[in-house]
Amino acid sequence: MLSKFVTQIRNTIQKHQMLSPRDRVLAGVSGGADSLCLALALKELGIEAAIAHVNHGLRGAESDADEAFTQGLAETLGVKFFSKKVALSGPNVEAAGREARKTFFNEVCRTNGFSKIALAHTRNDRVETFLLNLLRGSGSEGLVSMAPVTENTIRPLIESGREEVEAYLKEQHQPWRTDSTNFDLNFARNRLRHVAIPKLASDFNPNLIETLARTVEILEGEDTWMRALTNEWLSRNGTKEQGDFVVRVAGLESAPVGLVRRVLRTALRMAGSGLRDVSFDHIESIRALLEPGKSGKVVEIPGGLVVAREFGRLVFREPAAGLVDYEYELKIPGEIHIPELGKVFRAEIVEAEANDSLGFRVFVDAESIGPYVRIRNWKPGDYYRPVGLPAGKLKKLFQRARIPRGHRMRWPVIVAGSAIVWVASFPVSREFAPRGRSRKKVAFEALWS
Repeated sequence: MLSKFVTQIRNTIQKHQMLSPRDRVLAGVSGGADSLCLALALKELGIEAAIAHVNHGLRGAESDADEAFTQGLAETLGVKFFSKKVALSGPNVEAAGREARKTFFNEVCRTNGFSKIALAHTRNDRVETFLLNLLRGSGSEGLVSMAPVTENTIRPLIESGREEVEAYLKEQHQPWRTDSTNFDLNFARNRLRHVAIPKLASDFNPNLIETLARTVEILEGEDTWMRALTNEWLSRNGTKEQGDFVVRVAGLESAPVGLVRRVLRTALRMAGSGLRDVSFDHIESIRALLEPGKSGKVVEIPGGLVVAREFGRLVFREPAAGLVDYEYELKIPGEIHIPELGKVFRAEIVEAEANDSLGFRVFVDAESIGPYVRIRNWKPGDYYRPVGLPAGKLKKLFQRARIPRGHRMRWPVIVAGSAIVWVASFPVSREFAPRGRSRKKVAFEALWS
C-alpha cells in the first residue's frame, strides 16, 4: 500500500498527465532532501526510472561526497546511475549550473531512451520563483514558470511542501545531503527563503506558501487561456516567409494591449528569439511600430533580431549581413545565375510577333541594346521611365508598389550603359520598349535557380 504522501504525488502525476505507461524517466538527483524524495517516490510508485547527477565541483570534496552518496542511493534502489562533473564559470553560476544540468539530462535521455526528465521542484520552489520574478518585474508568463509539465520535463513534487518532503524522508529513515551554499545569503533565493518569506508569513499570513501556490495555479490557468488566444490569432495573421516571421498590422493596432504584447513576444519566439534580456521597454518599442507613419522604422532586439515595420506588416528577422553590391554581365542571348538572389536571368532573341500574355517575360527592342546588359542591385538615385507609369526615382516606384525597404537594396535592375532597361516585376523602360518597326525583340525573364 502506498504511503499517504506518495499517494499525493501519484495524484499530482495523474492530474497533470505527466506520464504514460510507456514512459521511461530520468530523475535529476543532487543528494538533497527534495531530489531524494523524488527518487524514493518514483521507486515506490513502480515507475521505471534512473538517476542522473551533475557534480558542479563548486564545493570541492563536499561536491564529490554528494556524488558518491547519490551513486550509493542508485545502487540501493537498483537503478541506473549517470553522472558528469562540470566546471562552471561566468558571473551567474546558478544559471550556468541549470544550463549544465539541462544539457546533460537531455543528452542522457537521447542516448539511453528516456522519454521524461523528472525534477524535484516543490511547492516552496515554485512560490520562491514566483516572488523572485515578481520582484524583478515579470508578466504572467514569468510568474507561472516552473510549470508541472514543460515539454519533456515533469515536476511530480510541485504540489508538495518542503516540510512534507522532509517528514516523508524521516519516516523512511532516509538521510540526505545538505548543500552548505543553501544558507549563503549572498544568493537572492536564499535571502528570500530564509529571511523574506518567514518574515512575510509571520507578519501577514502564516499560510503564505499555500496561499501563493494557489495564486500561481490561478495565474497558470489564465496564462494557458491567453496563450491559446495568442496562438489562434497568430495562426490567422502570422506567416513564415523565407526565414522571417511576418505579422499583419491590420487588427493588431486596435486589439487589447494585453493581446498585443502577447502576440509580439510570441512572434519574437517564433522568429528564433529566446527572449533573454528582452524587456518591457523592448516590447513597447515594437508596439510603437503599430502607430501610423512608422513604415520603414526598425527596432533592434537583444539576441540578434530586428523588428521592422514594412507598410502593413511587422517583420521579425535576423539583421541582414552587410549588404554587398552585385553586378553581373548577361550576354544576349544567354543566361546568368545571381547567387545573391537565388535566381537565373535569361535573355533570348525572338521574332517581332512573339508575345507572352501571361507576363512571365518582358520584351525590349533588340536594336536598342548591344550584345549584353548588366544586372546589378538597386542604388539610391536610380531614375526610371517605365511604360504606363510616371517617370521618377525608382525609390518612389518601390514605395508606390509597397515593396519593403528590406527588399529594395537587393532588387535586380537591368541596365544598358547608364540607362535602366528593366526593373524586375515592373514594365520595361520607355526608350527600350518594342516599337511597330521592331523586327526582333529580346525577351528577359527571371527564374528561380
